[in-house]
Amino acid sequence: MIVLTPNPCFDEIILVPALQTGNVHRALKNETSAGGKGINVVRAVSSLGGNSTLILMLPRIQSDLYKSLLVSENIKANFLEIEGQVRKAIIINQESSPAITVINGKGPKIEAKAWDDYCALAAANTKPGDLVLLMGSMPTGIPENGIDLLATAIKNVGGQILVDTSPASFSASSKVILDFITPNLEEAEALITGNSGNLFVVDDTNVPERAMIAAAKLQGKVAANVFITAGKHGCAFNNGTQSWFLPGFKIEDSQYKSAVGAGDSFVAGLATYLESKGDTIDWKDCASFAMATATASCETFLAGGVDVNRVNEIFNSRSR
Repeated sequence: MIVLTPNPCFDEIILVPALQTGNVHRALKNETSAGGKGINVVRAVSSLGGNSTLILMLPRIQSDLYKSLLVSENIKANFLEIEGQVRKAIIINQESSPAITVINGKGPKIEAKAWDDYCALAAANTKPGDLVLLMGSMPTGIPENGIDLLATAIKNVGGQILVDTSPASFSASSKVILDFITPNLEEAEALITGNSGNLFVVDDTNVPERAMIAAAKLQGKVAANVFITAGKHGCAFNNGTQSWFLPGFKIEDSQYKSAVGAGDSFVAGLATYLESKGDTIDWKDCASFAMATATASCETFLAGGVDVNRVNEIFNSRSR
């Protein structure tokens, strides 16, 4: 599989006893890792025994540090270098609470030619039948039809494309039907309404019904295969033939560490399953394996960090 990350970042992960705004804190733990949703996916795919090709649009300032962090994890990547500085994401975990505070830094603005070059680089690395994952936020300056341009380039060389990005990155006038999308419920509803005002406010009411409605509205209009993730509640799916909601897995509170990167781990599990099964896809098994991967990732602070044995244990706990 090909994993595209056009807006990477440094993840600055900090653990404090309890977060209080306006106060000075002493961290119990802090670490820096190469970040971006695509890197989280690659990390999880590798843990699951899969292989992937990572393609980054990487700003030159601090690019050496970023590359060294990838090397430290044995992550190989292709790069399109651009002007500017690698952005930062500050992730604050609390020892006293499961609540997480995330501050996503802003990256450099790109020129339209940089996006054209990135689409060409992605297409050049894609073979017929490859699954291409476009992960994370889009860089400032991307053309309004940027996702259409990329999807067309991938489809022209025989690839399939899965997109996991913010609702604002989709063009209202899009003419390309994607192969897969994997938004969470709030993102899916924002994509439908065009209102992202409540994007980060989780609403736990009527989740299965809302997720299935959202999947039905997006199927065939935005993507052929629609997965709507709903955290601990589960996942909805619609491909025009099948439509259902599958409950999520549960873990003990004592096992929980962080949900940061759980959605990326879901995509990693989904893509790994798709690549391993070829044309014989059991869609409920596929969603179950993806959710098991996401659940296992919640047991570690490292985004995309999963234990394959734990993934299989969670996956096999469900009667099928």
